[in-house]
Amino acid sequence: MSPLLPHLKVVFPNGRSEIYLLEEEIDFDPMGYRVLVPLKRSGKGATAVVVKKFLAKPSEGTPLIDSFPDRYPVINPPALEVLRNNLVEYLTTLGESVFKLIPTWADWYQETYVLAVDKKPIGLPKAVVRIFEKLRKRGKIEYEKLKKEFDHRVIRLLEEHHLLKIETRWVAPKVEEEFLKPATTDREEILRKIKRAAAKRRDEVLRVISLFEELGRPLEREELKEFGISSQTIRYMLDRGLLQRVSYTLEPFRESVLKEPRAVYTPFEPPDRWELRNLPLRERMEKLLSVAEWVISQGGDFLILLPELELIEKFHRRFYEIFGDRAVVYAETLPQKERIKNWFLAAQGFGKVFITTPQWLFVPLKNLKAVYIEDEGHPAYKMPRRPYFNLKRLAFEYAHLLGAKLIVSSEPPSVEQFLISKTFEVEEEKGEPQKVLFEEKDPFEGGIIFEYLRREGKHLILVPKRGYSNLFCPRCGKLVECPRCEVFLTLFSDGRVECPVCGYKAESRECPRCGGETKPFGYGIERMEEIVKSHLPRGEFTFSTHPPLDGEFDSVYVLFADSILSIPDFRKGEEFFRFLVKAKNRTKKGGLFVLHTQEVEHHAVKALLEGDEKIFYLQEVEFRKILELPPFARLYLVAINLKEENEEIALKLYRELKTALKPLGVEVEYSKAPTFRLREKYRYQVLVKLPLKVDRDTLRKTAGVLKDLRNRYRFVRVIPNPRSLV
Repeated sequence: MSPLLPHLKVVFPNGRSEIYLLEEEIDFDPMGYRVLVPLKRSGKGATAVVVKKFLAKPSEGTPLIDSFPDRYPVINPPALEVLRNNLVEYLTTLGESVFKLIPTWADWYQETYVLAVDKKPIGLPKAVVRIFEKLRKRGKIEYEKLKKEFDHRVIRLLEEHHLLKIETRWVAPKVEEEFLKPATTDREEILRKIKRAAAKRRDEVLRVISLFEELGRPLEREELKEFGISSQTIRYMLDRGLLQRVSYTLEPFRESVLKEPRAVYTPFEPPDRWELRNLPLRERMEKLLSVAEWVISQGGDFLILLPELELIEKFHRRFYEIFGDRAVVYAETLPQKERIKNWFLAAQGFGKVFITTPQWLFVPLKNLKAVYIEDEGHPAYKMPRRPYFNLKRLAFEYAHLLGAKLIVSSEPPSVEQFLISKTFEVEEEKGEPQKVLFEEKDPFEGGIIFEYLRREGKHLILVPKRGYSNLFCPRCGKLVECPRCEVFLTLFSDGRVECPVCGYKAESRECPRCGGETKPFGYGIERMEEIVKSHLPRGEFTFSTHPPLDGEFDSVYVLFADSILSIPDFRKGEEFFRFLVKAKNRTKKGGLFVLHTQEVEHHAVKALLEGDEKIFYLQEVEFRKILELPPFARLYLVAINLKEENEEIALKLYRELKTALKPLGVEVEYSKAPTFRLREKYRYQVLVKLPLKVDRDTLRKTAGVLKDLRNRYRFVRVIPNPRSLV
């Protein structure tokens, strides 16, 4: 009778799973570990992650595990249970999910190389010498690439005569370690440095600067290329000092800090579920430092999830001051060696604070005691690509599974957080500034606003629109649109005219319909700055399109706030309210908050002016209930993006879905997307609605229909629980 031997079930990035045999017993639990394995079909090596261990009789043909490359798991084993609970709803597999929630550097692969040897090819044919010289120059070349250029029989002959050798090696993916950021954002200086460049090069340089302004973070070289920026332009900008290379490094590791926690703060054990509502950033940090003292005193780990790079840098600086190397950070802007070191540092047995972005919430922390979610309503908690996980929801389930404390900050709460706030102990900032409402179409009419701006102190002026203005054609009576998108073009103060979505650049300010002269229309942040500084050149003003993360101002002005509501989407009211509350929270206690809006009856404006957030939430909740929108329904957005306008194809898919889902009692709705033409694609959408409390069988069958549709049509995306319908 055959003995029972240890087997491992592993998953791959493409979603497949396979069974492999362990040659001998191991002395650790392999769940969540990376393994290097031969693929059953090709025999080539690939990376997999272990999701199950069991004993079974060995069967013929079961391949062996090649090796375990790491001392620690690459994903926290309890995360596998959280992911399994969400696979059906998010139309995904365990393998796809795991590899989207661990870093790309972890996915190794096997490659066969041809290598040069230290011999001279005397008396050999020219074709053979060419191979030899190429290898000498390059050192090694992928075997498959070399075969395409030279006859594989010649390559094998050279190997037999020991003039080259063929080796198979494990290769880590090439991950960009160098990041770029603008050396200056001064338009005059930039234009001066590129005045002799060709028009196309100038346009591309200005496009690069706009990208950095729009995204607000350093970018990899490959990211810039994905946005259509050429390698030549990147080199040109580096040569002229318009871009600078940056990398982020940590302080050197000091083991003594790990042995001697500083106990600077009084340890504070937080409630099991704790919400910090509308508290200033510095105050939130101070409270979290006391929580960190408690967590570390318990020998535990504190996971801090932050949605923006700027926040990661602020938090790490502050926590490192107190906890030294017990404050560990993981961000894509770190050099690759630092990232790998810190990822596995998480699994080591000393108490620590681990600071990272929401995507890396399943870092292999050994003893998780508390999870903190910063700005729980931020869009970063929804994955923008498959499997489109709601990362906040996964974090909630994860903390519950591990019995960890759950702390969230909200400024203000999302609708979902408001509905469950009774299950949290809420700590709230209550101070209210003096409020002034401007209802006029033009806030400068009558000059009253300039009287407020003449007051002493620091002033923050917010206009939620980039650039100088839109363009208006008096002859056509219309705003000028991007020819690729149903989006209005933006005029910038330096004369550029661009699409804010696809980056299209207009060659002139003439109307594309009639050729007539256009005029600036509306107010962007650049036009606002021009107007204010022309009237008050000596004032202390800060201009921005969004409320800053931190800071206090003597007065805050939100002008033309209604532009946030311009695109019809079910979350626009919530985004509007979040913008207004964050702006109000940047006003000093007793300071002045000025709001310019014509939407005076909007429930967000009423709630803000009356100082009662419930006015907004109760009406917003009622609106969502009536229309069966999240959080009162499960939604699937079937996005159909076509290169040509063809509604028949979209209607065909809609009817197909409706017929397939009718027996399940699932509601199916069809429409054109709110922005119908975007980046030269015509966009139709089908919305699939299920009740929030749906039985597992109906959910499984609905998911099966949607996955089948997605797999059959390359131009279809299916987004579970979309954050937006735009």
